[in-house]
Amino acid sequence: MAFKALKDRKLRSVLTVLGIVIGSAMIVALVASTGGLTASVSKQIEKIGVTTITVMPTSQRNPVTDLDIETIREMAGVEEVIPYYSQRLTLTSGSDSISVSLFGIEQGKLQLLYKSLVLDQGALADEYDPTGVVVGSSIANPSSGSFSAVGVNDMLVLQGMAGPGSTTTPTYSFIVKGILAPFGAAGFVNIDETVFMSLNGARMIFSSAYYSGLYVIGKSPDVVDSLVTSLETYFGSNARVSSSSAFLSTVQSISSQLTLFLGSVAAVSLLVAGVGISNTMYISVMERTREIGILKAIGFRPKQILSLFLWEAAVTGLMGSIFGTLMGVGLAYLLGGGMFSFGGRARVGGGGGGPGGPMSLSTSFSPVFSANLMIFSLLFPVAIAVLAGFYPAWRASRMNTVNALKYE
Repeated sequence: MAFKALKDRKLRSVLTVLGIVIGSAMIVALVASTGGLTASVSKQIEKIGVTTITVMPTSQRNPVTDLDIETIREMAGVEEVIPYYSQRLTLTSGSDSISVSLFGIEQGKLQLLYKSLVLDQGALADEYDPTGVVVGSSIANPSSGSFSAVGVNDMLVLQGMAGPGSTTTPTYSFIVKGILAPFGAAGFVNIDETVFMSLNGARMIFSSAYYSGLYVIGKSPDVVDSLVTSLETYFGSNARVSSSSAFLSTVQSISSQLTLFLGSVAAVSLLVAGVGISNTMYISVMERTREIGILKAIGFRPKQILSLFLWEAAVTGLMGSIFGTLMGVGLAYLLGGGMFSFGGRARVGGGGGGPGGPMSLSTSFSPVFSANLMIFSLLFPVAIAVLAGFYPAWRASRMNTVNALKYE
C-alpha cells in the first residue's frame, strides 16, 4: 500500500526522493574524498619515514656548511645526516619543455632516505662522477608530449636559468647511469620527475661549498621532537626545520576537522530534505482524508494507519539513500581523479626545496569508503524520513472516522 501510494503520486515522490539522494550523495562523496586525500598524503609522507627531519636555509645568506653537518652529527639521537644540492632545471624537446629538479646527494643513501626505492635499470652513479645521473621513471619514459624515452648510457641535456645581468642560459649534459622504478611522490617530492647525481659531482658543477639543505634522520620516533628543538635552537631563524611526523599529524588533524565540517554541511541538506518530506506527507494526509476515513470504516486501527504513512516515509528515505549512496560513490571517484588533482609537471624554473620541487605534491587519489560511512549513508536518510513523517502519520491515525468520510 505504501508503494502504491507513492506510485500514484509519481512526480511528487520523485522530487521528494531527489532531495534525499542529493544529501546522501554529498555525504558519501565529501567524506570519502577527504578520507582518500588524507590517506594519499599520509602515504606520501610515510615514504620518507617518520624519523626524517628536513632543514632548509631561509635565504642564500644563511648557507648550510660542512661545519654544520659535523655539529649536527654529534647531536644526541642523530642516526644520519644527508646534505643535498638542488637546482631547478628545464628539459626541452621540440616545442615541449618540463621543469625537473637536479638533486645532488650521496646516492648510497637514497634508499635510506626514501623507503622501498629501487633501481629498475642500470646502477647508481659513482660518487666522483660529475656527469653520471640516475633519473626517475617519468623522465625515462615520458607519457605525453614530444619527449623520447631515455635509456641507460643515453645523454640527458638540461638547461638552467640565466643569471643576474646575463642573457645566456647554462646547459648541462649528463650520462644516464640508472633508471629508478616508479615510486611516486614522497611528501612534497615527486621522485619520478627527479634527476639524481652524486654529491661531489653537484659540488663541482655548481661550484658551491654551501648545501641547498639537509635531511636529519633520528634513531627512533621518540627522539624526533627533541631533535627538532635542538636543530631549531642551533639554526635559529636561519633555517626552517620540519619533521615528517609533525606534518603527518597536522594533515590528519586538519582532515578530521574538514571531514566533520563537510559531513555536517551534507547532513544539513538531508535535514532540509526531511522538512520537504514532512511537508509532502502533511499535504498527502490532507488530500487523502476521505481515504483514511474509508480505511477506518472497514476496520483499520489507528496503529495500522500510523504504520502505513510511516512506511511511505521509510520507503522514500530508503530509495533516496540507496540511489544517493550509489551516486555518492561515483561522485567521490570523480573528485578523486579530477577536481582534487593538483600535481603534474611544473613549467617554471628556479630553485627547488628538494627533488621534484614544491609543485609536485600529488596527482590523484582513491576515495576511502569505510563501513561506518556506508552504513550511515544508508540508514541516516531513512531515520530522517521516518522522523519527518511521524507527525503527519500520527495526525492521520487520530482522525475521526465520521468527519473524515464527510471531508470533501
